[in-house]
Amino acid sequence: MNNLYKTLLLIPTRLSLRLLSLLYVSLVYGTACITALLLLTRFTWRALRDPYKTFQWTVRHEAPACLRDARLGKHGFLWGRSSGLRFHYVTQGDNKRPLMLFLHGFPENWYSWRHQLCEFSCQYHTVALDLRGCGDSDAPSQLDEYTLEKLLYDIRDTIDELGHTRCILVGHDWGGMLAWHFALERPDMVQRLIIMNAPHPAAWLDAVLRHPKQLLRSGHACFFQLPLLPEIALSLDDFKLLRNMLCGARLGISNKARRLTEAQLDGYLYRLSQPGGLTPPLNYFRAFLSDTLYKHEAIGVTTMLIWGEDDSILVEGTSGGICPYIRGPVAVHTIPNCSHWVQEDRPETVNKLIWDFLLDMDVSLPILPQEGSESVGTEAKVLNSGPAGNHI
Repeated sequence: MNNLYKTLLLIPTRLSLRLLSLLYVSLVYGTACITALLLLTRFTWRALRDPYKTFQWTVRHEAPACLRDARLGKHGFLWGRSSGLRFHYVTQGDNKRPLMLFLHGFPENWYSWRHQLCEFSCQYHTVALDLRGCGDSDAPSQLDEYTLEKLLYDIRDTIDELGHTRCILVGHDWGGMLAWHFALERPDMVQRLIIMNAPHPAAWLDAVLRHPKQLLRSGHACFFQLPLLPEIALSLDDFKLLRNMLCGARLGISNKARRLTEAQLDGYLYRLSQPGGLTPPLNYFRAFLSDTLYKHEAIGVTTMLIWGEDDSILVEGTSGGICPYIRGPVAVHTIPNCSHWVQEDRPETVNKLIWDFLLDMDVSLPILPQEGSESVGTEAKVLNSGPAGNHI
């Protein structure tokens, strides 16, 4: 009888979740179709004007020099015991020191952390990983190889294979989303959590459902749900859409002194330009936009969120929405005049914030511009200062 009462009481909750899921799926695929129509119209017009250029792209056969720069660290490979896949990483610092593990986003690879690899190697064993499907790591093409469970196993295996039991976990964009989830699932393995321009999964869902502006900005993520068409669209005109994401006036790095050179841009396009190279990273979007977004558990790890204020991909308001989902100490820093690619756009400011956070300085204070550094401060606030339930 008790089970019957419990079942009846749960019916409204289950119906609400089902309706929420249906609404979410409808919004995602509706936006995907609208985005696809706009892109097809744009490329059709471009193809009529210059068909040769539109349907031309170049396979980069040799890794550019920036990916082979020995000053950035030593290259290594490890085997994931859960997956049997081989993962590429770049490392600096003594491996007997605490591990600082960096997780990149799309369409990047380990190279996006070049400014942090060097900066923190004096005190930490810094490691920038190529996630599965990216860079020189193994890239299975099947969609079911990119489920959240498998991606989190990759992070756990990486920490273990590097000879550590826990780490300071740093993630940006997609790497930030994975870092949020890993801190939820394995707080015992995360000493501190640093997130850059990636909202807590539950805050992201709330932003999408409440703010149409965020849904419009997420058109590319919705578009990537479609089969084959995104791969074709991203390849056209020698990967023009990807170039615009990283270097365009609206979406790209805003700091003129830090804008990518052509060689650095090729560092990201090198693997993506190979036959089939776009499908594995796009499978992150295709596999991830599922019920994994409905997790509302609170994170007990001491956390810092860094947000580039001029992010044209994510609405800045999603950063402030993390408060209900973190029960440990948390600080949020907003960097003015900074794009989505925050660790490349304003590396000096980002590195200063990280040092303050790791050295237990007052992270609620604004970082003032220093002479000879980037003349941009941050707006900062502490959202919660309660005890960290799982803080090590």
